[in-house]
Amino acid sequence: MARKKVQKIEKITSLTPKELEVLKWVQEGKTNDEIATIIGNSKWTVKFHLKNLMKKLSVTTRAQAVSQAIGEGMLQPSEPLYPAGAKTEPRVNVGIVGCGKGGLAVMSILKDNPLIDIRWVAEKNYQAPGVELASKLNIPVEKNYKKVVGDGVDIIIEVTGSKDVRRELERTKPADTELIGGNSARLLWQLVDERRKRHEEREKILKQHEGLYHMGFVIENIQSLKDVAYALVDYATVLTNTPAGSLALFDERREEMVLLSSKGFSEDFNKVERWEIRKGELTNEILNQNEQVFIPDLREHPHKNRLLLKEGVRTVLAAPLSVEGRIVGILSVNDFKKRKFRAEDVSLFSLLTLYAALTVERVRSIEELQLLSVTDGLTGLYNQRYLIEQIKREINRAQRHSRNMSVIMLDIDHFKSYNDRFGHLEGNRVLKGLAKLFMKNVRTNDTVSRFGGEEFCIIAPELNKLEAVKFARRIIKEASRLPLLKKKLTLSGGVATYPEDGKGHFQLIEKADSGLYRAKGLGRSRICS
Repeated sequence: MARKKVQKIEKITSLTPKELEVLKWVQEGKTNDEIATIIGNSKWTVKFHLKNLMKKLSVTTRAQAVSQAIGEGMLQPSEPLYPAGAKTEPRVNVGIVGCGKGGLAVMSILKDNPLIDIRWVAEKNYQAPGVELASKLNIPVEKNYKKVVGDGVDIIIEVTGSKDVRRELERTKPADTELIGGNSARLLWQLVDERRKRHEEREKILKQHEGLYHMGFVIENIQSLKDVAYALVDYATVLTNTPAGSLALFDERREEMVLLSSKGFSEDFNKVERWEIRKGELTNEILNQNEQVFIPDLREHPHKNRLLLKEGVRTVLAAPLSVEGRIVGILSVNDFKKRKFRAEDVSLFSLLTLYAALTVERVRSIEELQLLSVTDGLTGLYNQRYLIEQIKREINRAQRHSRNMSVIMLDIDHFKSYNDRFGHLEGNRVLKGLAKLFMKNVRTNDTVSRFGGEEFCIIAPELNKLEAVKFARRIIKEASRLPLLKKKLTLSGGVATYPEDGKGHFQLIEKADSGLYRAKGLGRSRICS
């Protein structure tokens, strides 16, 4: 049987033009900041393209990405560092005595220098921190430094801290071998360690910026103001390593602050959903600033906040959220002990507040548009379309739990003559006044809507016929006392209850409407069921 020839299929990597452009500048040795300037994008965009192309090339470093791209023919090899015939710098051979923290730090920084060759390290304790790194780098580890001290190195770096070891090395090393030890080695160790710390700090900041960048993608898909506020507060506290924080929205119409989300506070704190902006208090001070406000100790601050003090807050870092000069709210992080924030943390918090303001404003605009689609423009109550859907939901809920649910229809008596006599503006004033009265008297789980013209509807879950009639009569009584009207007004109404008056939304509405017209026929200013 003839053996079939198996054709090898090679995976072809495809990079976008932008990714290829970024990779070419990486090949040239440019930093992310330099590449961003060249291609006219932010460094975060450059980082995003780098991450994508590394994933496509199945590599983890920039150097590997360039090498892989050259191997696949996507990039041309760069000119050699030293042209043919040119004299290259000689490599420096180094030996390290001591593999403790000092030896580990020195090894970590020297290993990346192409002009330095670490020939050996000497350490009698094989559990020392630097021994594992030496093994990974294939650097020979000798227990007794005396055996390798003359083994062809240009420099011996002694980081044991032992005067006896240093004296022995000075006595036994070759004359042309330089010894770095004592204060010199300590200085080298400190410089290397400082460089390591700075590198770690930069990496941490880069990760924080990357986290902020990715958080943006997550929040872009959130359409709820509450959920957005929760995500922003949670990220702000993680970013600044604080145990508590909050985000409050500015209610421009009522000139109040509304708590959207908080973290790390007691139930009493969360019960205060709204508060006034008072002169001389902390909220007013923050809103009047153009940048973040840092308070190291709230107890010593002239502008107090009684609620925060009651919670035991000592340190506050807060910023006003604004879009195009218009106040949106306040984002704040708090600690229950005195503390300071690093300049990097404050800078990142400031960047987060800019993003938070735009996000909150965007989601709030979406929610306002959604609300406008289901509310009456004059009274602010729900419209008929929303009411129908809500009745359906409440019927389903009442059915599941074997409960009652009542529908109350209310209509203003002789409203046309009132309009004719006093004008439509005064009539509108009456409608808005009644809307406020209804919202003041109904329960939190009730739904109030303007059903049309001067007719209103209230959905009252869990109320039976008797309870609903009693409730409706109380509202009629309150409406008759409505102040600032040109003439005393009365209401007539009808009540229908699930399931005795019907099991569908149309049946309940028709039954309640029928009761309303019966009340009109009986002399008005009454409820019929």
